[in-house]
Amino acid sequence: MIERDAVRDFYDGYYSALDDVRLDEWPGLFTEACIYRVIPRENYEAGYTLSTIYAESRGMLIDRVMGLTRTQMYAPRSYRRFPGPLQIEQCDDTSVQVRHNLLMVQTLIDKQTEIVLSAVCHDVVVVDDGRLLLRQRIVVFDSEMIPNSLIFPA
Repeated sequence: MIERDAVRDFYDGYYSALDDVRLDEWPGLFTEACIYRVIPRENYEAGYTLSTIYAESRGMLIDRVMGLTRTQMYAPRSYRRFPGPLQIEQCDDTSVQVRHNLLMVQTLIDKQTEIVLSAVCHDVVVVDDGRLLLRQRIVVFDSEMIPNSLIFPA
């Protein structure tokens, strides 16, 4: 059985890596074959798969990081993520389904902090080679519109 404290520690590390802009570490927090989606609530509830951001492998996540860090041009900004309490929905010896709310804000150097994402995350965390990793992360955002500036992972 996966211990709740281990799951909390995993998420602490996950959000710390993103908030501290250690983006090269982010793909390593997923299994090789994984799903990462950022999708509007309307599409999610209707059973549609059309997502704002979609990746189906660690390789696709690595490509996203390379695009963010090496090719895209954007104004400097910082992000902070504020996850809500973790709700364990199902658990067995090798995986745990976790749901939690997420608020994500960004700050540009010359502007006030703004909310860029209000969402609920539906995750599947698994034990892979003795480590906890995400096999699936579906981030369901509340608004039909999100800023174009949602360029970093949630």
